[in-house]
Formats: sequence, structure tokens, C-alpha cells
Amino acid sequence: MANNKITVALLGAGYIVDYHFSALRLLPNVEIKAVCDLNRRRAEHFADLKGIPRVYADLGDMLAHEPLDVVQVLTPPHVHFQASSQIIAAGLDVMSEKPLCHTVADCQQLRDQARAKGKLIGVTHNFLYLPVYEKLVADWRSGRLGQIDQVDIIWNKELGQLRGGPFGSWMLQTPTNILFEVAPHSFAHLVHLLGGLPDSIAVEVRDKVELPRGLEFYRRWEIRGWKGNTSIRIRFAFIDGYPEQYIHVRGTNAVAHVDIEHNTYTCQEHTPKPFDVDHYANVVGPAKNAFLQANGTLAKFVLYKMKLLKSAGGPYAQSIARTVASFYEGRHSGTLDERISPELGQAAVNLAEWVAREANLPAPQKPAESFMPAAPAQKPTVLVIGGTGFIGKVLVRHLCESGYSVRVLARDPQSCPPELAQLKLEITKGDFTDPDSVAAALNGIEQVYHLGRGVGNTWPEYLKTDVEPTRKVAELCLKHGVKRLYYTSSIAIYNAGDPSLVITEATPADPNVISISPYARSKVENEQILLDLHRDRKLPVIIFRPAIVLGRGGSPYHWGVVAWPYNSVCLVWGKGNNPLPIVLVNDVAAAMVKAIAVPNIEGAAYNLTSLPCLTANDYLDEFEQHAGIQLTRIPASNWRYYLESLAKWSIKKVGRDPGAAFPSYAEIKGRSFASTFNSSKAQRELGWTPISDRDTLIKEGIWAPVDEFLK
Repeated sequence: MANNKITVALLGAGYIVDYHFSALRLLPNVEIKAVCDLNRRRAEHFADLKGIPRVYADLGDMLAHEPLDVVQVLTPPHVHFQASSQIIAAGLDVMSEKPLCHTVADCQQLRDQARAKGKLIGVTHNFLYLPVYEKLVADWRSGRLGQIDQVDIIWNKELGQLRGGPFGSWMLQTPTNILFEVAPHSFAHLVHLLGGLPDSIAVEVRDKVELPRGLEFYRRWEIRGWKGNTSIRIRFAFIDGYPEQYIHVRGTNAVAHVDIEHNTYTCQEHTPKPFDVDHYANVVGPAKNAFLQANGTLAKFVLYKMKLLKSAGGPYAQSIARTVASFYEGRHSGTLDERISPELGQAAVNLAEWVAREANLPAPQKPAESFMPAAPAQKPTVLVIGGTGFIGKVLVRHLCESGYSVRVLARDPQSCPPELAQLKLEITKGDFTDPDSVAAALNGIEQVYHLGRGVGNTWPEYLKTDVEPTRKVAELCLKHGVKRLYYTSSIAIYNAGDPSLVITEATPADPNVISISPYARSKVENEQILLDLHRDRKLPVIIFRPAIVLGRGGSPYHWGVVAWPYNSVCLVWGKGNNPLPIVLVNDVAAAMVKAIAVPNIEGAAYNLTSLPCLTANDYLDEFEQHAGIQLTRIPASNWRYYLESLAKWSIKKVGRDPGAAFPSYAEIKGRSFASTFNSSKAQRELGWTPISDRDTLIKEGIWAPVDEFLK
């Protein structure tokens, strides 16, 4: 690569941008000058986090003001053509996330434009650069596999957006959009291996899911075809289950298997040994090979975390890094690798269009422009921030049913949950981290419920996305003369590890807990800010601390009960026999609504929990029995968890991870909920009566979420 600096900008600040930023940082002659996103606040947050000098919310503005060489296009697929064409017209090269465009016609037009302008286009089909995939390609092309008989490509991974949205994303607007968003990974593999499109295909689609706004999605796709005498099968399953992504090739000489999910490659072929010994060798050899590869993957991950390796740790990040590096190497030499070429990118889109035609799905009805509820009869006097979340949706329903006129502040009103669309209320676009949108939403409001929360992994991130925005919300409430501000905190601030302790609202937050958990620390900090404003400026604030909240609309995989590294595996804190502070979501909402009518409680805090009658083991027993499944339970002592946390901290500390906090034994012990929670204050002052009947808690808190999740 040349020594001259290459100036680069990032277009799009969504999930994938962090991988591309890390990949570019590995290239010594690349300088990242700017990031651009329609959501300027998101771009600003990323730029601040990564030290990128300039931020834009308009591509044309960035192209006019920044002296750039390349723009990395990281937008949704339907924006690729317009954005890439604008970039090429400005005389710059394009490195685009897959797909190249979402139609073949646009792909061809973009290629023609780039050729006329003498500009390069690269397409990042990331998994093509995995070393394990490269081994398959080498064996295929060398003839080691013989004549290719079968090619199977599998993508079995749950699509989380089908459960919680955002339902306004382009990927969900028609049933075939998934073929241009996720499927190009697999289509690119097939086209690359075959050297072109199949001769014929047949497509079968099953498992339709109804989404908001009249949208439909099909969770299972099977594509069968032929290339000469080679049979082809591609399967997609976007449902919950053990994740799989692999390529399996059967040849006349050998069988090859690329396990992309686990980053291994194995090849089975006959040896000169006798029949039974040959079978033995074909079991032991690949197993040993996979074992060594798995050790290598884990070792690289650990070394990367310890900052002893500069390259990306995981296989996915490593593949993106190698893809990006290949583009800039090809840019210098003038010839792009075939795996990032626009020709391959267009072929993958061609296959996607072919599959869409062969699926022969009914023409989707035009989705409703919005999925908005009917307007309330009266001007809203109650604002709910975080009203589209688990507790928020139930709170909004209780408020409406109690006769209050409600306004909900939501990031994406077009993705309004179905539960809210059935109510009469007002939804306004905004985010509690954006003071201007909060100020606009406060017009005419008397009561404000703040259930919003920040995101991040470190305290500085929570400080910026949660603590400071909460302070501004409170100050805006004072400015607008709001009668009450209700803030939703959490019992996560307490240390519940002492069996002799009865936790009340007067129990102080535990420093051992908040030093470990940025989330708990933010709750404590927010409470203190709000109470200080109550004392100094008469802010009329009331604080709620819900316990382990269960009920319809929530996930049965509740992290307050046990830890869930996977849906089939749960880590039980201790023996799992301590009664848990469980409360139904309807009861939490009822308490929060009742507070409106209770006078003279400003400055008060309320724990919200029912009488404990279910342990973690009881919860898991009911889960298993009702779902008809068996979960892998792993109970362990507090010391075991502490030592494991200490080992993880050591690795992060060596790698100078800013989010590494020294483990607290008290914090781990507190997760077992050995202490007793007392909510008598809420019951006495609010006239609140939470359900404590064991059978009802099981039915509404465990069975109902399980039924919803498995539906």
C-alpha cells in the first residue's frame, strides 16, 4: 500500500460501523476524517467515542466540505445506490457493505457510472474472507475434493427484530427484503464457489409471521437448484434455536465442511489404511483438527482482549478487517480481489432477485403508512418517556384505562407496538437524550413518567446517555411547571446478599454494587440528582424501584432470575433456593398510576415487590414443564463466580479495557437475593395491593411470557 494518507469517511453510524472503524484503524496509511448519519446525535456519540474529528447529518454537505478519497457506505440496502452514486459523482471511491444495491438494474448503472468516472467500488461480503472459507476454496479449486456433487449452505439464526422491532426497518417492509439484507452472505458464497449463477432453482417458503402495520415475514426459506450435475441447497431459518452457519461440500474424493459459526474447517478423505482404520482416522483426524482450530480461535480472542494482538479478535471482526484491507490494497494496485468486486456483488443480487421471483409469494399489500393509535379525545396531560418498553407499554394502557390522556415519546413512531396502537393516545417522535424533543413533548403536560434508560458498557457512556439526559429532563420539567415527575429506578442498587437483612426504601445503595455495574450506578446517580433538585428547587419527583418484573410482553429469559448466556443454558446464583422479589408488570403499572392521586408524597421512593414465594429453581421448573423443554442449569457457589469474574478482569486489565472494574464478592453474593424486600410503604401510602398468590404469579409471570415467546 502507498505511504500517502488515504482520507476516509464513514456513512452510517449503526451496528456495523464499529467493525469498519476497527478495521480501518489497522491500516497505517488510512485517516478517518468524518462520520455521517441522518441521526446526527448517533453520529456525534460515535465520533466522540472514537475520536473522529467531524460529524455530518447530510452526505452532500460532507462531500462538499471534506477532502476525501473513499467513503465507506454502511447504510440500509435501499440507500446504497443513491449514496454510492452521489459519492462516485463527487470523484471518490466507494467501499460498500453488502449488497452492492438492492436491484440488478441499480448495480449495473452504478458499475457503469464508476467505470466512466474511473472510480472503484468494493463490496464487503464479509464471510468470504474467513481463513476457514479460504481453505475450502483452495481445496475446491485444487481438485482435492474431486468432482463436486453437492453444495449445502445453511443460515439458521434467530432474527431478533421479529420480536421487538424496530418494525420500521427496510428489511421488514416486504417479505423478500430479507433476501437483500441477510441472504447476500450466503448467495455470495454460492456464486463465488460455483463461479456464477446456478442453472436452475426452486424455492419453498414457510412459517409466515404477522407484524405491525400489516407487514408479513417468512421465517423459513429453502432454495434447491442445479449447476450442471452439482446439486445445490440453501436454507434459512430465522427462528429461535441453536445458531448454525455452515457450508458443506461433497465431492467424489472428499467431503469439506466450513463451520462459520465456530470458525473451523474440516476435510474428510480416504487414507491408504484398511477399511475400519480408515473410518477411525476420518473421525479422529477431523476432530483433532477442529480441536486445534478452536484452541487457536480462543487464544486469539484472549490475546486480542489483552491487547497483545493488534488484529481483530473474533472471526467475524477478523473477516471484516481482512475484507477492508483487501479493498485498500486493491485500490493501490488497481485490481480488486474477486471477492469484493462489483461483478460478484451484482451476481449475488441477481440470485436474490431470482429467488424472490421463484418464491412466488402473494403480492404484499401496501403497509399502512403508519401504525399509529387514534388520537385521544382530550389534549394529553401525561407524558410517558420509555412508553414502548416492557413496563412502559403496560403503564400507558393503565393510564388510558384510568381516564388519563397520554402522550408517548418514541424514537420511531412508525414502529409503534401493537399494544399501543389499540389505544387512544398521542405518539410524538423524540428521545429523552434530545432535550429539544423532550421540550416539545412537554407542551400541556402535567405528569411525566421517565422510564427511559441509557445504553453502553462503561460509566462514561452511561453518564452521557443516561445521567446527563435525566438531569436535563428534570430541569425541563421545572421550566415547564410539571406537577409531578415519576422516575423508574431499580432494586439493582441494593446488595441483597445478607439473609438477615430486610431491605426497605431507607436501605442505602451498596458501593460494592454500583462500583461494578454502570447501570446500577446510573440509577443511584439519577436518584441523587433528582432528590437534590427536589430539595433545592422543589422538583416534584417520586421514585419507583421495581423488583424482578414478570408478565405478558416480557421475556421468559429474565436476567433477574438467573443469568442466560444462551436460551438453553442458565447460570443459577448459588443453589437457587432463595425466595425472589417478584412482581407482576400489571401491579407495577398500577402502583405508578395510583401515585398521581396521592398528595404530599413528593421526594418519596417506593420499592415495588410482592411477597416472595418463588425461588429461581421454582421458576425454572415451571418454565421447563410449561414449555416442554429441558434447560441446562448450572448452579455454582459465589466463590466460583467470583474467581471466574476475577479471571475475566485480569484479561481486561492487561488489555487496558477502560470498562474493567475489579470484581466485588458482595455484588456477586447479592445476585442470589438472600435478603428480604419490604414494600409495605407502597402498599400503605399508595393503597397498592400487589398479587402475591403463587398460582397467579406462575400463570401470569411465567406461563404467559413462555407462551408468547414460543408462539
